[in-house]
Amino acid sequence: MEQGLRKKLEIGFGLLIFAFFALFFILGLGYPPRPRELPLMVDVLGLLLTGYHLVSVVRRPASVYKKPSRPLNWRAIVMSSGSMLVYLISTYFFGMTLSSFIIVYGCGLAYGAKKKKTLVIVAAAAVVVVYLLFEMALKVRLYPGIVFGG
Repeated sequence: MEQGLRKKLEIGFGLLIFAFFALFFILGLGYPPRPRELPLMVDVLGLLLTGYHLVSVVRRPASVYKKPSRPLNWRAIVMSSGSMLVYLISTYFFGMTLSSFIIVYGCGLAYGAKKKKTLVIVAAAAVVVVYLLFEMALKVRLYPGIVFGG
């Protein structure tokens, strides 16, 4: 892949991630005071790290990029981005806790999980961990979705 194209792709993907963090930050401002602390901290950290990365990519000359030893895995990029989009949409309807299954399962498939049965178990465990951590341990009520009274 040409170095100039690689740099443009890296900048474009960085801007996409920055936009996601900015959107989540803006949406998080509408949460009640106590439950919004953690999402806003994660969003601010994500904005800072993504901004730092973008600045370093823009400053780096295109010739510094090394030719990758293997081709870019577009399947993984499309599947992980698609699972993020499906996660966002399903969060609106089914809430953050249940929708975490989708993001874990989708990204697991995207990055080469071999055993689908194990992936389902890990994704279900992620739902349980999210519920236990936020709802039970931290007493933070995550968005339940419109199906469950949100």
